[in-house]
Amino acid sequence: FAIGEALGFLGWASIGLLTSGILLLSRRHGSGPQVLHGRSVAFALMTSVTIMAYSIVDGLGVRTSGNALAYSVWLFVLDTFPMLAFAYWRRPADLVEGVRSKLPHALAGGALSFAAYAIALWAMTKAPIALVAALRETSVLFGAIIAVVWLKETIVRTRIMATLLVIAGAVLLR
Repeated sequence: FAIGEALGFLGWASIGLLTSGILLLSRRHGSGPQVLHGRSVAFALMTSVTIMAYSIVDGLGVRTSGNALAYSVWLFVLDTFPMLAFAYWRRPADLVEGVRSKLPHALAGGALSFAAYAIALWAMTKAPIALVAALRETSVLFGAIIAVVWLKETIVRTRIMATLLVIAGAVLLR
């Protein structure tokens, strides 16, 4: 609404399915009744507002720049120095040790993060920002898979339903 993009029925339906699935994934599972954990939901909502804000800013910024790759490079370059300065100010020894011992991993992770971000920004030049942002949030599926496979969390019916809702919403986007 803030930037005047019309999504249409299918766009809103896909966002509704994705959102329903993500909310269902946030339910607390255990021996007692399944309920939303208030503090967790509050943090999730604050995170979603932050994601919404930077998605709109980035989407409009990349469209204005006309070049998703250049926009991404400048954003990463300009973010790097304040972040390094803050890390050095807060914990200089940890920063130096981290750079010394983890530099190859950090560079690989940074390159992958940059590529994923640049692709998302490019997509925002081709499709409505809201749809791209919603599709990006399907990453919660990977969290659910990690929880089941590596953390050995039990597979419950609601988690399966939530996963299917997210997949349906992602498929409906296209």
